[in-house]
Amino acid sequence: MKRENWIAAVFILIIGGFFLLNRIIVPPEISQSERRPLQTMPKLSVATLVSGAFMAGFEDYAADSFAWRDSLRTLRAAAVFGIFRQTDKSGLYCGAGGAGRLEKLDARSAARAAEKISLLAEGLDGLNLYYSFVPDKSVYAGRPLPGFDAEEARRVLAGVLAERLTYVDLVSALTAEDYYRTDLHWDQARLGGVLAALGAGMGFAPATDFEPEILGDFTGVYAGQLALPLKPDRMTVMTSDTLNEAEALYLGQDGLFSAGVLYDRAAFAGRDPYDVFLRGAQSVIVLENASPRTDKELYLFRDSFGSSLAPLLLPSYARVTLIDLRYVDSRVLRRYVTFRPGADVLFLYSAQILNNETVLLAQ
Repeated sequence: MKRENWIAAVFILIIGGFFLLNRIIVPPEISQSERRPLQTMPKLSVATLVSGAFMAGFEDYAADSFAWRDSLRTLRAAAVFGIFRQTDKSGLYCGAGGAGRLEKLDARSAARAAEKISLLAEGLDGLNLYYSFVPDKSVYAGRPLPGFDAEEARRVLAGVLAERLTYVDLVSALTAEDYYRTDLHWDQARLGGVLAALGAGMGFAPATDFEPEILGDFTGVYAGQLALPLKPDRMTVMTSDTLNEAEALYLGQDGLFSAGVLYDRAAFAGRDPYDVFLRGAQSVIVLENASPRTDKELYLFRDSFGSSLAPLLLPSYARVTLIDLRYVDSRVLRRYVTFRPGADVLFLYSAQILNNETVLLAQ
């Protein structure tokens, strides 16, 4: 047999072998490491063939269901960083501060987010209005990465909000160690500097009598996206007598509030361990302090970073109301939230929200 025929035969065997493997091995519905559902086989029809939707969907499906996919992803990541010495893989990097994504600032999106905040603030006369943002962890990578520009974000927001709202700087209150190494979020056990900065800027005395409760090790979303065997983080929740006695009220889809816990410890074993904090994605949550030292209230317009911060703010207030405009439209907000004069209002969004302001349902 000629050499060309041998090559063709081996090629056919390899392709055919992988085809049979992918028909025999049933891929999971969800990638636990990436925390996302995997692409399913697209519907085949004349319309999807003509439009090209079938082939586009099939390409994603084939990539997601390929045999030994996770092992091959790990091999590729090891080659990118170990052999080719690249600084990132598809925008993901791994450095001294852990894994992260190169999250550049979208100044236009940040400006539109500021305009939405300003619109909401117009209807909050008689309240003390503050704003800040959570910088992407790439700011603290200690390397010249093309990541998030915190100073530019501050200028963009101030250009819209400075006249009406008071800025509280959190950029200088954070370090690389305050974020999980394998995840995008900050570590609740490391938020002492953030509490001090908010207290100084908003005029309240932050609590300091918290006790750590270690839930265990977990691996964040960046580790799964990188497909590298990174050392896991340790998840800790901060407790106190005040927090143990507090009540959390969650707004349900029926428009009614129901009581729940601040820390859903069962969620630690679920798909996203960060859902331990206030049950993850929620539209409106009211935290009630059972033994307040003040009658002042706080309204926190937030994203997922606020889930772990809010319990630490509760001892300084009688009530903390969390509002996530990704899940409740501002036009119906007053059906569920009564804004009381003299209260504090804090708009606190992360770099991910500033770069994707369309998720905020503010009209």
